[in-house]
Amino acid sequence: MTLELLLFTIALSVDSFSAALALGFRHFSRRRALFFALSSGLSEGIATALGFLLGRVARDLIVDYDHWIAFFLLVAVGAHMLLEAYRDTRDGSAGEEEIRVHGPWKILFVSAITSIDSLGVGVSLGLVNKPIALYSLVIGAGAFIATYLGLYLARRVSKRMGGVAELAAGLVLILLGVKMLTI
Repeated sequence: MTLELLLFTIALSVDSFSAALALGFRHFSRRRALFFALSSGLSEGIATALGFLLGRVARDLIVDYDHWIAFFLLVAVGAHMLLEAYRDTRDGSAGEEEIRVHGPWKILFVSAITSIDSLGVGVSLGLVNKPIALYSLVIGAGAFIATYLGLYLARRVSKRMGGVAELAAGLVLILLGVKMLTI
């Protein structure tokens, strides 16, 4: 594996790690964690390959708007998480024993949003004729590992942070959205 491929993989896996860290403050069964890691890995790999293909056809359309779409969607999900955390705190249910989980649609949604930057990378890889299958596979594997690591660390931290964890998670997703504007 080349240094360039490793750097692309690390850079594109940061968003998957951050999203997993944010969402991981709620309970994740092993099955749900595997689902999240798979959806992140597949989303990153597919977005890279799709960007490669779209880059051949409509590069200018994608590059001009992808970061705005990611920004609005991540801010919306983060704001929703902040609202849920506020309601739990206000209603006094944040400390209850009720196990709250993220639904599969939310997990798929966040996985897709955080892979939008891979779409742009795929466009640039296509322009310089890189081996897209290898890049997509390695980038997807990196996102898979990063998602698992983020969920693991969130589980460790959430036991210590209590109700503040979900507030922090919402803020992390909003900051990820703002980060998308700088790409």
